Amino acid sequence: MSLRLPRPATGALALRAQGGPAEFDNVSAARLYRPVRHPVAPPRVGPVLRGWSDEFTGGLDPDWQWVRPDPAVTVAGGALRWPVQDADLSGTGNTAGVLLRDAPTGDYVAETKVTLDLGEDTVRNYQQAGLVAYVDDDRFARLTQVAIWNTRQVEYGYELPFAGQPVYGGSIVGTPGTTTWLRLAHHVDRATGEHEFRAGSSRDGKHWTWGAVWTFPADTTPRIGLVAHGGATPAVTAEFDYLRFHR
Repeated sequence: MSLRLPRPATGALALRAQGGPAEFDNVSAARLYRPVRHPVAPPRVGPVLRGWSDEFTGGLDPDWQWVRPDPAVTVAGGALRWPVQDADLSGTGNTAGVLLRDAPTGDYVAETKVTLDLGEDTVRNYQQAGLVAYVDDDRFARLTQVAIWNTRQVEYGYELPFAGQPVYGGSIVGTPGTTTWLRLAHHVDRATGEHEFRAGSSRDGKHWTWGAVWTFPADTTPRIGLVAHGGATPAVTAEFDYLRFHR
């Protein structure tokens, strides 16, 4: 049980029983919490880091690195096109391809524009495409527009190893369109050295919804990349216009 005092208490706090014996255990007093009244400011997005980014205008940049290459991926006309794979990255299967780039040091924002037509009012479990912050198959944060039953969501999920197996949890960050802009804002915690990734999404590339933060250990080196998986029926192709890094 708890008791809220109508005014600040002064002096010692005491417990008293009337009408018979009583036993009290684990008694403590604490200041009432202070409610949060202001949201955290959205991440600052600076100039594009051209040397780290790819506009997909001249084939696939040699700085890309594959985990399980997919020969169906093509790059032409300023876009990377990736037929959504009948594969997954979560759990123990680890069959999906991952296309990765090294990330800058320090704070940055990674952004992509992805078009994926998942239709409406049909079950397309779990076709998706988007961004990923990736250490290995058992530690990654995936920000994708995804079909979950008859819904369409922007899901920001995190898989990590726990108790000898991978575990996965997710958060919803905004509402997708057929074309959705996605951002991962990276910040290094000065006290712990941990990597913090905050997710954002937009339907027009101008107005952003910012959501959850997932944290990676300080001794990891996350890379940033693209994914397109979750099911190949019906066939659908994800189209990425670019991957940009901003300072």
